[in-house]
Amino acid sequence: MRTFNIPDTVRYQITPHGNEVIFCLWELACPSEARESAFLFKVKQRLASQEAAQQLLRDYLEHFRVS
Repeated sequence: MRTFNIPDTVRYQITPHGNEVIFCLWELACPSEARESAFLFKVKQRLASQEAAQQLLRDYLEHFRVS
């Protein structure tokens, strides 16, 4: 299995919710006086399993995150 280094700015949480899990992923923003939010984006998704949540995290880190 391939492992990923998760950057310091990326945060995630996987929380059991009945027979599903809630997957929350966000990326912290650099502090700025002009910035209203402490993050660049935040996504919250209900998924069927922890494995599905881990796959979504891997997909984000591998394909969507700009280094």
